[in-house]
Amino acid sequence: MAGVPVEVTVLRLYTKSPGSSHLRKNAAAELAQALAAGWQEKTRKVGADHVVVRLERPRPTKHSLPSAPGPGRPRR
Repeated sequence: MAGVPVEVTVLRLYTKSPGSSHLRKNAAAELAQALAAGWQEKTRKVGADHVVVRLERPRPTKHSLPSAPGPGRPRR
């Protein structure tokens, strides 16, 4: 069984203060936007003043379009 191809991205998100887990406003908004776009958080590594988040989402499949219109009403 073949695995589903995935896209992977890594974000470095800065925290409010060193050793804290609270993200800055811009970092929290960036993470929220990525999650709303279909990314899923897989791992999170905590650094001194930042958090490294690994995100994945399924790669969209490319459907081939028919080269000629099918039967039915002719195009104008």
